[in-house]
Amino acid sequence: MTSMSTCPRASCACPRDARTCRARKLSDTWFAEFHRAHRVTFLKYLALRGLTRHDSEDVVSDAFLALYRARTALRAARSPEAFAFKVLRDALVDFRRERGRQPVPVADQADGWTAPDDVAGLVARLDFRRMLARLTPRQAECLEMRVLLGEDVAEIGRYLGISPSAVHSHLSDARRRLEDHDDRRKEER
Repeated sequence: MTSMSTCPRASCACPRDARTCRARKLSDTWFAEFHRAHRVTFLKYLALRGLTRHDSEDVVSDAFLALYRARTALRAARSPEAFAFKVLRDALVDFRRERGRQPVPVADQADGWTAPDDVAGLVARLDFRRMLARLTPRQAECLEMRVLLGEDVAEIGRYLGISPSAVHSHLSDARRRLEDHDDRRKEER
């Protein structure tokens, strides 16, 4: 049986050997880079879900704390982005449970939207929400990430844990479904 000793690196006092300590530091560096690469996208996604900037920061912080604790599993995951996105969604569910689904003022939802006046912006947001409600949840999510977040198909696929061709399919189906609805509305007039 080997005894635990203090890490031989002068700047580190962890009870590990130098090889384990270096592996941990590499893991931490990878996680920091992952955080930098995905934090803003996660914040934008939560804003689309109606959270204020402050609440979005809280949820993203909670999600990244959970991801840091599970960083070994995150790094080993087939798709780290999909793993992280699942943790983010779970953190959002937890946040909403804790808050009791309090209504969010419309002004807070307007972050990132521009319109000539508040009424036009509100109408645009409500129309977009109604349009998304006609789609399946996966189609709506793909469309939001493409149109509002500006993510490319490959990135959407990584976040949702699906192939780029599946993303294309969802976007195509969404477009077709919205066009069909628009055609029916025109016929009713």
